[in-house]
Amino acid sequence: METAGMILLFTSDQCAWCDIVKSMLDAECEEFEDPCFVLEINVDKHSQIAEAYGILVVPTLVSKGCMLSGMPCQEDLRSFLLQSIAGRTHDREESRAQTVLKAARRKRATRLSRAPRRTLEHTEISEAARLR
Repeated sequence: METAGMILLFTSDQCAWCDIVKSMLDAECEEFEDPCFVLEINVDKHSQIAEAYGILVVPTLVSKGCMLSGMPCQEDLRSFLLQSIAGRTHDREESRAQTVLKAARRKRATRLSRAPRRTLEHTEISEAARLR
């Protein structure tokens, strides 16, 4: 499952640390130019989602294959956010590159389909083989 530039924060009603992590996350996200999209998922209410992501501990942050479980220190949280933002930037760059490549391929295919085709005559093929 892709989180598509989103940070998933898995929490629980009984979690004493979840509110602290939410506050830390809000404070860290304010320092970045690129907005952080955080979706809080309560594992008590949405156990199927937690199971799909393999969540065993709350709080847990998930973004683009990165996972941070438990009570993180400030440096670990910042590193996690930087990886998340870098992943989104990389995806946008890759998407732009793919768009340009697709347009170039279409243009080339159009140009090639319009180009006159010349078939080699049997004598030309024989002459080319003899020169080798």
